[in-house]
Amino acid sequence: MEFNLLLKSLHKHIELSKEEEEFFVSLVSYKKITKKEKLLISGGICLSKFFVVKGCIKKYYINTEGKERVFEFGIENQWILDMQSFWKETSSIYTIEAIENTEVFELKRSDIDKLLIKVPKFERYFRLLGNEMLYKKERRIKQSLSCSGKERYNDFLSDYPKIELRLSQRQIASYLGVSPEFLSSLRNKNETTKP
Repeated sequence: MEFNLLLKSLHKHIELSKEEEEFFVSLVSYKKITKKEKLLISGGICLSKFFVVKGCIKKYYINTEGKERVFEFGIENQWILDMQSFWKETSSIYTIEAIENTEVFELKRSDIDKLLIKVPKFERYFRLLGNEMLYKKERRIKQSLSCSGKERYNDFLSDYPKIELRLSQRQIASYLGVSPEFLSSLRNKNETTKP
């Protein structure tokens, strides 16, 4: 099991002693999940957060028209969860599902309290992580309210570099809030404007 990627992510925000690292590692569990396997089902409570080691995950909901709307993707070196359900212990509107065979580290809500008591500096890590997630969520809402489909597509390419080849056109269109046909025309226009 490779903890280096996870520990590297931690060390961007906090310094840990060897003992603190070992305690943290003792609380996370490694999971291999297969394509289409769900980590959270809509209506359930999000009891864990997941750090993606390898693979790709989507967080989505079903809108009032019965269509899937992707809210975010979780790729390597990122955490994914339903933050509101996780912290408030309320039912989630989201489903979190693997798009491809994926490897994650799972950290349970119940273990975070133990971690914060034993290693208080994790309070800073989770605060900074929460701030990043709130920033991304606010930016995502702003994009959906005030940006054109083309601008949202360009932001997607910037936010998720190299992921485009791993996703179906339908998944990307769902994330952008456009039809697959509109996305196809955007891609064609981008191809023709490349030098």
